[in-house]
Amino acid sequence: MKKGSLLITLLTLLPLAGCGQNDNSKTIYTSFYPVYDFTKRIVGDKFEVKNLTPVGTEPHDYEPKASEVAGMTSSKALFLNGLGLEHWKDELPSDLTKKSYVITKDIETLSIDNVTDPHVWLSPKNAIKEMSNILATLKEIDVDNYKYYEDNYNKAVEDFNALDAEFKTTIDGLSNKYLVVSHAAFGYLCHEYGLTQIYVRGLTPDDEPTSKELEEIINQVNTYNVNTIFYEELVSPEISKKIADETGVKTETLNPLEGLEQEDLDAGEDYLSIMRDNLAKIKEANK
Repeated sequence: MKKGSLLITLLTLLPLAGCGQNDNSKTIYTSFYPVYDFTKRIVGDKFEVKNLTPVGTEPHDYEPKASEVAGMTSSKALFLNGLGLEHWKDELPSDLTKKSYVITKDIETLSIDNVTDPHVWLSPKNAIKEMSNILATLKEIDVDNYKYYEDNYNKAVEDFNALDAEFKTTIDGLSNKYLVVSHAAFGYLCHEYGLTQIYVRGLTPDDEPTSKELEEIINQVNTYNVNTIFYEELVSPEISKKIADETGVKTETLNPLEGLEQEDLDAGEDYLSIMRDNLAKIKEANK
């Protein structure tokens, strides 16, 4: 089904889906995991925070159900990444659009082939900017609790600055600065810390490399003495493993935090712990 057509159908059913909806005025919806993580850190227990993208689902592929649109419409706010990630946001009803907030405002973006890269959250510095935008929105929609939110934000900034320092120190000491990944999600991380991203697929995991592009990637792996091809748990590793077989290198997972598996959530993993795990894997692959 063509992207957007499903949402149009669901929105037609919205009045029916909205019947009997509970009061969601103490609920904030978030489009996918990083937005959820950042929001939850700041709002604490003042709002219930709901993550729209189901566990184990790629946010690039997600579309909200009619019941979810109805729930969002009666909520306090909807926080979005923007930058083209949520292809469905421009088709939301006007009442929901008015309470939708893009948290990547004023972040300097990168692009690939003239398409904006939406994966800004993989730079801890950008994550801090996103949380600053969340804080500004909370001041607008719940000023009475602003001091509480500000305190939570300041604590989060300390934690994310510490993560940033760990990345700087570790990556500065690497002998190899090339990172081969299954899709081009790590541009902001690489840009921030002086790595070069070589990607198998483009900005969305559905992009497939041509035979010529695949040959070029294999040449780059050999030329730059890359010893690890990284792939993602939510994306098929088939092409990455094919490149590894062709070049005689190993494969490893690297998490772009587009969504966590249920076992990760059950284990208490979050943005900070997953990013530190990513850093350990990058260090092992490039030392």
